[in-house]
Amino acid sequence: MFHDLPDDAHSQQVLPGEGWLLNPHERTFIQIKPDPSTEHPAQVLVSTFRWAPVLGDPIRQQRLLPEAANDMWITLQAQGWSPCSSPVR
Repeated sequence: MFHDLPDDAHSQQVLPGEGWLLNPHERTFIQIKPDPSTEHPAQVLVSTFRWAPVLGDPIRQQRLLPEAANDMWITLQAQGWSPCSSPVR
């Protein structure tokens, strides 16, 4: 029943699975993906990386509810972050 709500259908279209955002001014990437440590997609893992020739360990990680991660995705794009493909590791 929860998945029949229009807001949920929209949020799944905004960020299905893994997504990357780039901010060239701050020279950072953000990766948003389902948390692999949970059995079902109850949480999303948000990792922040420095822009470098080789992507290293994240400088920050946090877990969010999927709805909060979708809001973050939309808000960051409105603030100038750009969706991008996964950087080279």
